[in-house]
Amino acid sequence: MRPTTHFHSSLFLLGIIYLSIPEFPWVLGIIFLASSVLIDLDTFLSTFLKEKNHRSYVFHSLLFWIFLSIIFLILRFSVTEFFDYFLTFCLGAIWHLLFDLIDWGLPLLPLPKFRRSYLGILKEKNLEDKSKHFFLKKYWNSKVIVIIESLFFALSFLGWFYIPNQLIIEAVCIGLAVYLFFIFEMITLIKIKDK
Repeated sequence: MRPTTHFHSSLFLLGIIYLSIPEFPWVLGIIFLASSVLIDLDTFLSTFLKEKNHRSYVFHSLLFWIFLSIIFLILRFSVTEFFDYFLTFCLGAIWHLLFDLIDWGLPLLPLPKFRRSYLGILKEKNLEDKSKHFFLKKYWNSKVIVIIESLFFALSFLGWFYIPNQLIIEAVCIGLAVYLFFIFEMITLIKIKDK
C-alpha cells in the first residue's frame, strides 16, 4: 500500500488503542505511527540492489518482524520494560506489512528461492517488463485500492480525536511528509496521463 494508507490505518488503530487504554504511553504511540510508515524507506535502497523490488528484502519480511517481536517480548518480560520501544516498532512494521499483503503481496522469506509474492490483488507476472510508472497507474486505477484508501482516510479521524495532545504534533509532521509524497505521486500520474 502507499504511505497514505499506512499512515491512516495506523492513526485509526492508535485511536482505538487510546479509546480502550487512555494511559497508553504517547511515546509508544509515536514509535508505532512512525514505524508503520518508515519501513518503506527501504524503497530507496532497492535502487542499489540486484532485485529492484524492495519487498524482496528483509525489512518487508513478515516472518522477520514476527521473529523480532517475539525476541523483544521475551526480553521485555525477562530484562526490562525498555524493550517496549523495540517491540512497538516491530508491531508497527507488522501492521504495515499486513496492509502490503493487500496490494502487491509479500514474499514468504527474504531469500532468492522464496521471492515470489504471496497474496495481493494487484499481482502481476513478468514484473521486469513493466515500466516504473506501471505500478503507480495500476495502483490508483484499482477500485478496491481506492475504496481501502478512502475508508482508512475516513477512519483515521477517529485517531485524531483520541490520540493524546503530546502525539498531535508528531502525527501532523508524519502526515505532512506522507502527503508531500502523495502530492508528488499525483503530479507524476497527471504527467503520465498527459503523455
